[in-house]
Amino acid sequence: MEFVFVLTKYNNISFKPQVSKTLEKRTELVSRKEHPQVWKYVDKMNSKEKASEEVLKKRRSRYKIYGIFLLFLGFFLLIPSLMEPKEMIIPLLVGAFTVGIGLLYFSYGRNLKKVKLTLFDKAAIKLFSEYEKISTVKVTVTFTDDKVQLMENVTISYSEIEKIFITEDLFILIWNERITVLQKKKLSSYNVKEFINFITCKSHNLFEVVNVI
Repeated sequence: MEFVFVLTKYNNISFKPQVSKTLEKRTELVSRKEHPQVWKYVDKMNSKEKASEEVLKKRRSRYKIYGIFLLFLGFFLLIPSLMEPKEMIIPLLVGAFTVGIGLLYFSYGRNLKKVKLTLFDKAAIKLFSEYEKISTVKVTVTFTDDKVQLMENVTISYSEIEKIFITEDLFILIWNERITVLQKKKLSSYNVKEFINFITCKSHNLFEVVNVI
């Protein structure tokens, strides 16, 4: 029995987020094994109910409105006070303070919705750039009963695999601190369900099969 994956052009939209999520999950699994007590506390904190996206959106809007209001109020007090700072020292200080608070509220309202790239995102982007270099010549990865034939005539045994992650569109192998990404739709022999059954059977006492869909 052989399961053959053909490596062709990868989909940027599915590749980066799914690989990033997988790398994050792998790091979490390693960390959980090394620091179980810390993760017990983290899980307890995460079990608490979190605000929904709708609530967060309203909160962002509220902070921006507060910020704009405080900025107007602060400048209303600050500008006249600058004309005669000695006589209007209190309004000057209050105005400056109010402007400062307004800027903080407005900035916080904007920052809440900013999406920053994580280390896992950057790693996925870098890996994608490497996969884009794959030649247009037909390249395959083959799973047989006793080995895995990778690119460039690299052959590994199943005991060398650490984990195989299953995402919505990909199979991601972690082996010898290296990573191989395979697209489900590029399985040219048999079908995805049969392949999952195959690797699950091979995984016993050798490696983990982790679902991150």
